[in-house]
Amino acid sequence: MLLQENYTQVNIAKKLEVDPGTVSREIKRGSTLNGYFANIAQERHLSLRERCRRRRKLNYSRRQKYLCDKLELGWSPEQISGRLKLEESDLYICKETIYRFIYEDPWARDEVLSQYLRYGRKKRKKQTGRSVHQVKIPNRVSIHERPEIVSQRREYGHGESDSVIYKNKMAVNTLNELKTGIVRFTKLGRKTADNTAWAMIRRIQELNLKTCTVDNGSEHVRHQDITRETQAAVYFADPYSSWQRGSNENTNMLLRGYLPKRADITDLTQEELDDIAEELNNRPRKRLGYRTPNEVYHLLKLQKGEKVAVAIRI
Repeated sequence: MLLQENYTQVNIAKKLEVDPGTVSREIKRGSTLNGYFANIAQERHLSLRERCRRRRKLNYSRRQKYLCDKLELGWSPEQISGRLKLEESDLYICKETIYRFIYEDPWARDEVLSQYLRYGRKKRKKQTGRSVHQVKIPNRVSIHERPEIVSQRREYGHGESDSVIYKNKMAVNTLNELKTGIVRFTKLGRKTADNTAWAMIRRIQELNLKTCTVDNGSEHVRHQDITRETQAAVYFADPYSSWQRGSNENTNMLLRGYLPKRADITDLTQEELDDIAEELNNRPRKRLGYRTPNEVYHLLKLQKGEKVAVAIRI
């Protein structure tokens, strides 16, 4: 023991090739009333090391209950984090903390909380867009002729639409408004041009849209009839460019969270589909400052002095 051999702290530091301050702190920290003893200091170090654990923020029951309740509603970790900042700032945690809790915490793994994530995957996966098959559509108007204000999302009244295919050739028409993020889903018997036009006309009239952007699927060949009935201009994205309708692609993925790709929707009612849309419309969105589409939609209605619209079930 160098101290017992009357080495100075500076000499001890030189011999151990450490900073003198390190030696000084260790002696102060590990000394007893009778002086510094290496074996006692080592035991103290090991004892402190055992208790040296990063405190899990989600062990707090109130925060954990909020997290579990919202996960069961289908909210993403990012939506939960953002909404906590808006509603319960004292409970705020970042989305990465939530992800780590879901995937690493023993209790969360036992409860399989990952099943409530959008795809229920054990690991996050990089998203890729799907291909779009080009077909001949008469008098189609390109997205490049669409007013710039649409992509800026500063004005209410511009939507995007698509058809999501399911088992037995059944489909669901999806439509979302860009500024508010509000969504509408309509069950189609088949993905035909007539059924799609019928669904889009009613939803565009319901939300009072000025424009609607679609892909190049054959179900949109009656776009001129839609414009004639609703006065809303229909624009077509470029082939193989689903990113030009990114908001609607995201809406389709949200729907897949409730109705997976191979689901049989034969017995699914329009009322059940409306309930799914309403649940999504009550989820907070990051780009809306973690407000919900319904909250923003109703606020816009009130600012215009209009009565708040209720979702129409068709």
